[in-house]
Amino acid sequence: MIDCEIKFGSSVPSVPQIYKDAAKDDARLGHNESGNICTSSTSTYQIHLKRASECYIGPTWTRLKLSSVQPYNHDTSVFEFELPDPDAYLSLPVTAHLLVRAPETNSLQNESIPIASVDMNMVSEEKKDAAETNELYHARPYTAVEEDSPGKFKIMVKRYAEWGVPESQLKKKHQVFLFSKTDHSYKPAGKVSNHVHSLRVGQMLEFKHNDLCLGRIQYPFDTNVTSITMIAVGAGVAPMIRVLRALIDGKYHNNERCKHVKKIVLLYGARTVKDILQREQLDKWHDQHREAEDKRFQVCYCIGSRWNNIHFASKTDKKEGPPLPEGWDGIKEDRKELGWVNGDKVSRRSASNAHDDGHRVLICGLPAVYLALSGSRFESKVKEGSQLHQLGYRDHQVIKF
Repeated sequence: MIDCEIKFGSSVPSVPQIYKDAAKDDARLGHNESGNICTSSTSTYQIHLKRASECYIGPTWTRLKLSSVQPYNHDTSVFEFELPDPDAYLSLPVTAHLLVRAPETNSLQNESIPIASVDMNMVSEEKKDAAETNELYHARPYTAVEEDSPGKFKIMVKRYAEWGVPESQLKKKHQVFLFSKTDHSYKPAGKVSNHVHSLRVGQMLEFKHNDLCLGRIQYPFDTNVTSITMIAVGAGVAPMIRVLRALIDGKYHNNERCKHVKKIVLLYGARTVKDILQREQLDKWHDQHREAEDKRFQVCYCIGSRWNNIHFASKTDKKEGPPLPEGWDGIKEDRKELGWVNGDKVSRRSASNAHDDGHRVLICGLPAVYLALSGSRFESKVKEGSQLHQLGYRDHQVIKF
């Protein structure tokens, strides 16, 4: 998960230092040549080299083989990886995730083979020695969306393409209006997501699981948690699907369904209807619970990030709004809203409200979503002035994934 800051009304992405550190070779982070942890190491990262949970994947980088790829839509696919032990289960904690590492394309661009087929064990020592300054690797968090079968698990990866033009290129055309570089209208291509999408069946990808991967809330949830509102945007729905499988289907934790959680609502933001991920499963759960007496689970698809930003008739006499998103009519009326997830939708659609101390709001999505709703993902507190803060939510009620 990248972070961002707001410049000139736009989010400028940045990579937190913890993920830059996590991407480095384990040998640089408190291990000796035999692979054992060096107790004399002064590395600040050494605390992350202890096994964090019962997850099969441990705190050092582990290369796993890609066994299958299932395209989901135009930019998202489900990737299945094999565990070394065909009888083992991943056993990832419900609210935890994995770290995935990919090589920096520019660092290997002189190689005569495609980046996806590079065996990082064969990369020259000179390039590995330059990792500290050249950022040879990049790491990002991903969660397993399926791990029911022994010896394998699946992750869902959305490919983020480059968007906009960096100011370094605009400057050559004398189109930069600022004296300092901000790149406030430019989003680079996803370093890790594009690498994963370039893999072919049989190739390897590196994973690890350490204490950085543990969530801020543990499952089973405390009995004082009685209602949950989930806010997910884009691929941020993946960890929510994982929690829902535990709550509704009783998977991943000895069939513990946390029945004290009486109400669950998922507010799912997607740019277009075709960008909705896991829609079939979400609709199935919604329909099952709509007919039930308790109506325990509901989903609401919030479609079109910019639809509500349009000022009707600002430059025309026509009073009608913009055309509805393609596929809008295919979503049932009881589970859709126009526009991005915001404080208004939370106040109207949430499982409960800020005055309910047993209510929790789980958030996962793009950095700008965190900033608007609750403040940076890397700050545990709800930022003063954010939309959830204005609704009265307190720090312990908001969980940032």
